[in-house]
Amino acid sequence: MQIIPKNNNALRRSILLYRRVRYRKGYGVHSPFVYNVITKVIEESGSYYPLSDIALTRLKLHYREEMVSYPDKRNKEKSKQQTIGHLVQKKAISPKQGALLFKLTNYFKPVHILQIGTTMGLSSLYLTSYASGLQCIALESLPEFAAVARETLKEARNQIDLRVGNYLNLLPQAIQDLKQLDFVFFNTPNDELSCSLLFNECVKHVHQETVFVFVGIKSSAKMRKIWAAICSHSDVTVTIDLYSLGIVFFNNKLHKRNYITYY
Repeated sequence: MQIIPKNNNALRRSILLYRRVRYRKGYGVHSPFVYNVITKVIEESGSYYPLSDIALTRLKLHYREEMVSYPDKRNKEKSKQQTIGHLVQKKAISPKQGALLFKLTNYFKPVHILQIGTTMGLSSLYLTSYASGLQCIALESLPEFAAVARETLKEARNQIDLRVGNYLNLLPQAIQDLKQLDFVFFNTPNDELSCSLLFNECVKHVHQETVFVFVGIKSSAKMRKIWAAICSHSDVTVTIDLYSLGIVFFNNKLHKRNYITYY
């Protein structure tokens, strides 16, 4: 007999418990490719000196008390004002997610990296710190955030080309300048329409080894719908749902499947 949780909290706990167990440590994964991604990247717990350097940069930002005014997305006629330290706490990528970005790039070795949405620039450091000689174009829609990101990117191992403006307007030239897309980080969880349009444009330029990473795939009903559409796209083969992040692969030698695991 199936037992149905009495309330939403119980249901959520049941789902999270299931996610912790399913494919944990690679159990039940028959694809060698996905098994290696789970065990050697997602669940790999080694220490890397670039992560310590980025943690120090994050700490310095936390103590920045300069005020930043930026548009309120809910009311474009108003603006919000926060300290840099507060913005880093609320909007910058978390250390855990950032570490995963670093491990992914360190494992797949992309040379041509596109980032859409930098916020405070910390995610750019995670994406590009695994090696030198990389080409990275980072797009940011808010000039106020871009100004902070430029300061952060002075710590970057590679020179990062930060471009400010509407993502959809900037994207064609960025793709042309990169020549190929090895790794794309979509950091647009609060802009569902742009996320969908950006994916549909970027997917035209993928190759067998391209990796896409999406933030906030479960952040809203619309984002859940977009993630489902991405998983079912004809060019997408394997996807890994980490709840807070989604990873997408395009290698047509892989059997099409969506894996759900805990991170």
